Amino acid sequence: MLKIGVTQRVDYIESIDETRDVLDQRWTKLLKKNKFITIPIPNTCNIVDFIDELELDGILISGGNDHSTRTICETACIEYCVKHPLPLFGICHGMQFIGQYFGSKLVHIDNHVGFCHKVTVKNNDFGIPQESFNVNSFHNFTLDKVPNAFSVLANDSDGYCEAMYHKHLPIVTFMWHPERPPFLDWFDSFIKNFYEKR
Repeated sequence: MLKIGVTQRVDYIESIDETRDVLDQRWTKLLKKNKFITIPIPNTCNIVDFIDELELDGILISGGNDHSTRTICETACIEYCVKHPLPLFGICHGMQFIGQYFGSKLVHIDNHVGFCHKVTVKNNDFGIPQESFNVNSFHNFTLDKVPNAFSVLANDSDGYCEAMYHKHLPIVTFMWHPERPPFLDWFDSFIKNFYEKR
């Protein structure tokens, strides 16, 4: 079974002065269904040692919030994946963070939290149907541009990039959350092929 390292959001519990790394349980369920082992990545670890010692087969930058320790952790994850290269998948915050790493900036948008909307997929080599379908949306920001090293995989009806992939490295990002409904019947085969092609 392939081992996928998943980054975590950071929650601060003020009443007990405790900072926690947090991962939505739905990611473990989704990855387990596809015969992957979920390895939560601590935000305060040495990423190079962590990936090498556990011999991870891929990285997933999950959705969630921004935090200084998370920024350090996820920057190190991207650098490792670019250097080796290791398959890297980014979701929502993950897509935004990867886009910023490669030169994009975030732009505020309205009416994208708690809604479903349609996206249209472009021709691709990932086995994702080239069609339109509804996806969930939980973000207040989008990328001002697609980084030069990337190509658009899907746009929404307003023309915002909702998915993109690196032209040369195994990096793919979605703005929607595949671990939350509505679930797309092609996703399981996509994620298996993406990580297993390493």
